[in-house]
Amino acid sequence: MSKEKQEQPKDPEKEKEEAEGEAVESQPIIGLTFDEYDAMEKEVETLRKEIVDQTDQHLRARADFENYKKRLMRDSTKSRQEGMINALKIFVVAADDLELALKNRPAANEIENWFNGIELIHQKLINQIKNQGVERMEIEPGDEFDPNVHEAITQEDHEEFSDGQIIEVVQPGYRISDRIIRPAKVRVAK
Repeated sequence: MSKEKQEQPKDPEKEKEEAEGEAVESQPIIGLTFDEYDAMEKEVETLRKEIVDQTDQHLRARADFENYKKRLMRDSTKSRQEGMINALKIFVVAADDLELALKNRPAANEIENWFNGIELIHQKLINQIKNQGVERMEIEPGDEFDPNVHEAITQEDHEEFSDGQIIEVVQPGYRISDRIIRPAKVRVAK
């Protein structure tokens, strides 16, 4: 007979009732008045509304932050492009002037005027760079070598200059305020 009990399938309804009965037995019973019950229901409803409001506020704040990040990226990209465009305009104008000068190469007797035109183009380019706040570092032979603003391309023995003095500026350096754009390339005495 014990085999028959094991082989018979249990009724799902009966199992559910047994499980609910066990759960009810394990929970203590608390007596509440109707007023207390109503107050608790109102508090639960209030808390549910507060959860919904807080969730909504969180989602809105998150969406606002995502929109802020996108706007910031867009503005940053736009500012970078504007800066690049303004800087490149200087070089485009200089390139146009040089191209025009090269197309109109002079005859042998007009070389002086052509050379003066090239100097004007160079001066125009330097002035445009200055207008952007870039200044050329004024370095003279005899100045002391400073690795923060100079790049030594050679160190040479030289009878006119002492150790650490600049012999020659091979390529000028440029800066904006205190920031070095390009260090000056120099020959240094040793």
